Order: sequence, then structure tokens, then C-alpha cells
Amino acid sequence: MEYNIIIAGVGGQGVVTLGSLIAEATMDAGLNVVMSEIHGLSQRGGSVSVDVRIGDVRSPITPDGSANLIIGLEGMEGFRMLGKANADTLLLVNSRRMTPVYLGIRGKEYPDLKEMAKAVGGTVRILFIDGENLAREAGSERAAGTALLGAALAMHEIPVSENNVNSALSRRFSGKILALNHKALDLGMRYGAQLLKGSNVPVPTGKP
Repeated sequence: MEYNIIIAGVGGQGVVTLGSLIAEATMDAGLNVVMSEIHGLSQRGGSVSVDVRIGDVRSPITPDGSANLIIGLEGMEGFRMLGKANADTLLLVNSRRMTPVYLGIRGKEYPDLKEMAKAVGGTVRILFIDGENLAREAGSERAAGTALLGAALAMHEIPVSENNVNSALSRRFSGKILALNHKALDLGMRYGAQLLKGSNVPVPTGKP
């Protein structure tokens, strides 16, 4: 079994934290996992991506066309990972934008992500989720990554259980921070279940 997840965003969004949570949940499920991280121009505002590879894998880098799930904590950064996608990949896009540093350096405007999604067509499955709104309802916008993780769980896009993720959260956080992350996960799962029920996006077959 092989399952590849890519998380993309900018510094300050918790990209590495989310990758670590998924990796810890995977180990809790008794599966092999390899994780790598790539930092861009700066710690805050620069591009950051994490590969989480699960199963019979050795290399920490996801081969082109082999991603099962791409979580774009920053929308455009998620779209930048489409070279890793295939027709069965789900690109889960946080609809709130956080303009990457390199756009300003290059003097470019932020693109229309909905138009980019139309241009991609049927080459990849794309869903937009307002992660910050869900996280704010839980208690803090900083839990947006946990909310998107919940949505992915509800859509059967990660080969771990809710209990595995909650165990990983409990090892990493405590007190009020733990409580709001538990709530963000739950709200994300509810939202993901509604999306799945109300959309024509199929649950891929052959999930581990």
C-alpha cells in the first residue's frame, strides 16, 4: 500500500505542524510513514510544503503524478503542486488567501483561483473550504489546518481514523489549545461529510 499527501502553504500557517500531526496519526494507526519538508523564501510568508508518504515507501519525496491528496492551506500554493497530481487526486483548497512573498517580489497579482480551477478542468478533483471560518467557530483561526484535516478525514481521503488524529492532537497540545483543535477537527469532519453528501465528487475506490 502507498498513499501520498502533500500539504502546501506559506510560513506561519502551520504547514509543518499539520504534516507532523498526520504523520503521528499514521504511526498511531500502525502504518509506516516518511515525512519531508521544504521551506521557501522566508520563515513567514515564504512557500512551505510537506510530503507525508504512507505505506511501502522509502523516498520522502512524492513522485510527479502520485499524490492522493493535496491540502492547500494557502490556495495558490496548493495549485502549484498540481504537477504531483493525477485524475484521482483531491486538491482541498483553503479559500482564504495569504499572498506568498514571491508574488510581491515579482510584481505579480494574486490569480483568481476559481478561474484556475475551471482551467484545470477534469484533470484533478478540486474542493474549496473556508478553513479559517471553521477554525474561528472552534475558537481560533490558527486551527484552520486541523479543520481541513477533519474535512479530508470525513471524505475518506486519509488512511487513519478520527481516534488516531485525536490521539496525535492530545500528544501535541493541551488545555484550551487541545480543546479548540478537537472542536476544529469535528467541525471540519461535519463540513466534509456535508460536502461529500451534497456534491458529485466520488469517494475514490481502493482506499487502504
